[in-house]
Amino acid sequence: MKARNTEVLGISCDHIYSQNVFESSLGTLPYPLLADWHKETVKKYGVFNDKDEIAIRSCFLIDKNGTIAYKNTSFDAEKKESYVKILDECDRL
Repeated sequence: MKARNTEVLGISCDHIYSQNVFESSLGTLPYPLLADWHKETVKKYGVFNDKDEIAIRSCFLIDKNGTIAYKNTSFDAEKKESYVKILDECDRL
C-alpha cells in the first residue's frame, strides 16, 4: 500500500496465525503485516514493555536513508487524529 507516496508496512508481535485471524476479521489489510514473534524489532526500536512482554503500540516513519523521521509511541488506533498526523508527516517527507 502507498499512503501519499509512502510505503506502508505493519509489524506485530502476535503469532502469524493470530495475525491471519485478525486480518480475516477485517476482510483484508491494505498493507503487509509482518510477525515479530521473537520481539527482536520492537526491542531494537525501544517499544517493548518488558513487564507485560508486549509491544507498545507505535508508529515510525523511516526515510529513504533508513533514518527514523517520525516516531509516535502513543498511537491510538481509535482516534482519527493519529492517522492524520502520520499522513501529514508523510507529506513533510
